[in-house]
Amino acid sequence: MTEGLPPALRRALTLFGPEARRWLPRLLEPVMAAPGGDRWRRSLLTPERFPVELSVSTASPRTDRYATEFVSPAGPPGTRLAAGLERLERIGLPPPDARLLALLLDAHRRHPVVWGTWLAGRHDTCGDRFKLYAEVPKTAAVPVEREVARLVGARPFPLPEARLRLVGIDLTTGAVERYHRVGRLTVADLRLLTPRDLDPGQECLADAVRDLLGRPAADELPGFNVNVSLAPRALSVSAPALSWLGADPDARTRLLAHAARHGHDLSRYAALTAESPLTHRNRHGMLTVTARPGPAAHLTIGFSP
Repeated sequence: MTEGLPPALRRALTLFGPEARRWLPRLLEPVMAAPGGDRWRRSLLTPERFPVELSVSTASPRTDRYATEFVSPAGPPGTRLAAGLERLERIGLPPPDARLLALLLDAHRRHPVVWGTWLAGRHDTCGDRFKLYAEVPKTAAVPVEREVARLVGARPFPLPEARLRLVGIDLTTGAVERYHRVGRLTVADLRLLTPRDLDPGQECLADAVRDLLGRPAADELPGFNVNVSLAPRALSVSAPALSWLGADPDARTRLLAHAARHGHDLSRYAALTAESPLTHRNRHGMLTVTARPGPAAHLTIGFSP
């Protein structure tokens, strides 16, 4: 089942359960069939341009998680969402809401697109779950944000300089997440963003970020590419691990130390990153801190295998 996959990915899959070992190679079939010897280094999904990002979350440490390319990298970016929707139908995954699809497809046809679409998978004792990520073209961000908020019944994003950059759609529940590029973000901004049912979730979120950064008194969360995502009963702040924690292997050391201080289970992350040396400058991708109902913020780490 794993024939044709790069050795590092095959090695990582040995630590995953049977459903992830079945689904991920299947989703990658268009990549494996793509022409050219650079097909494993042609993606914008990860800093190393690898078409798969593994991830571990302290919210569900035993869940097998990944995001992946699932259409051919040879196609133009503007056609990838339409191609991805056709592929979802072929492999038996349900389509997103038709009105949201029409909005995003129209934006992709009429505006410049950089990467198009990706698919995320989650596999554990609760079953197989998938989330479609669709790019929001930069030149369409304002009208698309307004219409997405109307369709999902959400309030407009309260930071006026932020721009919607992608939409995540749970293919099982239909829940929609909005991801905004913010740039500069302060703790005061978090108070504006936090849904009422999470208050005072912004405090545990800010404390977790400060602890990761080693800056207990910081009012501004640093990084040139800070992103905020809003979902029902959740608020997340993301940034490239390189900008928050430095290059490999320092990022791994600091993440494991943070987990030890707060009692988080990152054993899956430790195992997945132990098999191959962290010799690259930026193997880690996006680092996300999420506030949900409860006293603690959760950490999600994305990284190349």
